[in-house]
Amino acid sequence: MSIRVWLRRKVYQQITSETRLEARRAKAEKQRQRRGEPHRVMYFHRPGDPASALMSALTAALAERYDIAVELHLVGGPAADVAPDPERLVTYARQDTAALAQHFGLDFTDPGHAADPALEARALAIMTAATGTSDALQAARETDRALWSGDADAMEGAAARYGQASAANVKAACREGSALRDRLGHFQSGALYYAGEWYWTADRLHYLETRLRALGAAHADTDGFLAPPLLESQRAGDCQGAVLELYPSLRSPYTYLAMERAFALADRWNARVDLRFVLPMVMRSLPVPRRKGLYFLLDTKREATRLGLPFGDICDPVGRPTERGLAVLHHANAQGQGREFLTSFLRGVWADGLDAGSDGGLRRIAERAGIDWATVQTALGDESWRETAEANRQRLLDLGLWGVPSFHTGDLAVWGQDRLWRVEKALQSQAATPSTRTDPSA
Repeated sequence: MSIRVWLRRKVYQQITSETRLEARRAKAEKQRQRRGEPHRVMYFHRPGDPASALMSALTAALAERYDIAVELHLVGGPAADVAPDPERLVTYARQDTAALAQHFGLDFTDPGHAADPALEARALAIMTAATGTSDALQAARETDRALWSGDADAMEGAAARYGQASAANVKAACREGSALRDRLGHFQSGALYYAGEWYWTADRLHYLETRLRALGAAHADTDGFLAPPLLESQRAGDCQGAVLELYPSLRSPYTYLAMERAFALADRWNARVDLRFVLPMVMRSLPVPRRKGLYFLLDTKREATRLGLPFGDICDPVGRPTERGLAVLHHANAQGQGREFLTSFLRGVWADGLDAGSDGGLRRIAERAGIDWATVQTALGDESWRETAEANRQRLLDLGLWGVPSFHTGDLAVWGQDRLWRVEKALQSQAATPSTRTDPSA
């Protein structure tokens, strides 16, 4: 392992250190108390963003459950470098938000199309006028409901109650809010920021609630979570060989969180796995700016901790290590050893600090998956994996997805390690003899 690789490992260990996290939290709390400030939560909102439609309501409910001061900031649409496939992103965001809303019992229905531009502009004008007032969150909820239901009369009523700002003021408010968000280290709307940490979309809100409770900020009658943690169950049944397509990337930490669980899920439901690896975005000339990569890294760490998975001794496989890994994975998959090699590789680079770019690191990854070094050398001489990766990428795009890890089974195509609960529901719907028995191996 080179000095450069070793030093990068140490940097990643520092970034993901739980000791460092707790020290930062303790320092932030001491500073807050010394200044006599409230628990200040910043909410970054954008009308037209489906995630914001849930978060405006949840943030209002959060303010009722905890002793916090909420600041609402308006932001513009995501920059091109953080939204590489905007058309698919917009469509998928509506569908995913509708699924989350149904799961959490919240109010959002996908209208099947983007929000009306004229109503969206009106909502922005109203929200700019309301920002900084005690009515900001209520105004956000009302304008969100009017926007996504296409109710022009309701939007008119909101304008009468909260007023409207000029186009110039709207532009200035969004510019200032976006600059603040970027400076604090995030890139999207529908996100909350509290004392150095980000909580993006409804399914991360429980982390903030847990933190506020630990600080004694919860009101006396607060229990449960506004949006409980999402996790697949241990139910099992027989899908009679239904196909579950898995789309992993070797450089995705979220893929690491998902794969062992996805394979176990397929086992419990007797589904056949079709492994369809793709190249990482950054190796397909799609940018991943630093603030996005850092958020993903820290978010993966807290998700890994919740899931009981090791994470943080990282040897980033970008570039040649990933290419070597994909060559071996392609060969192993054809020999029925794809599962073993994939999970060994992911754990190796994201938790064990193994350098897949070196022969020693790749050999260890392969051999613990039951693949000898001679087989690895044969695989490394075969470039056919590139055609397979490209074909898989095209298939992924045809499904309306672009990111990893993604999953497809039956009528469901879904993205994210935190959506395996939806995959479980899709498998259950395909089961001839669904069961509620618990997997004895769990």
